Amino acid sequence: MRTLFVLILCMSFGHTAFAAGGDYSSGSGSSSNTMDQPQNPFDKAYALIDSKKFAEAHQELKKIVAFDKSDNTYNLLGFTARKSGDLVSAGKYYEKALSINSRHVGALQYQGELFITLGELDNAKQNLEKIGKICWLFACEEETLLKTAIDEALDS
Repeated sequence: MRTLFVLILCMSFGHTAFAAGGDYSSGSGSSSNTMDQPQNPFDKAYALIDSKKFAEAHQELKKIVAFDKSDNTYNLLGFTARKSGDLVSAGKYYEKALSINSRHVGALQYQGELFITLGELDNAKQNLEKIGKICWLFACEEETLLKTAIDEALDS
């Protein structure tokens, strides 16, 4: 029943992901910058993330947060800080994202991965439970990814 409902819903509505590694295109299908279409300010940061240049992407995102103080921006700042090795800043950015939107499953997943890195498996499991409560009807990729990361940490 759940699968049928999800299938019907997916056929009825479009979905755009906004997380590191997600669909972050400006929607134009073209990467050219014209007078009619301003460049998405996140394009450069995402290109750097795709190239695994996390420190550079982090610096680009710091420029964006000056005018876009959204949960998504703080989540990406946390992601790039964590991938750059700045775990303290990453934790602060995830907290900021979650203070704006406590149901941001991407921030909960990434914060859970930070907790695993810090050896705080109980906190990671709590984040997994939160994601499970948010995604009780629909399967969330973030839930699967965090569960896998926790399982791998427990096996090692």
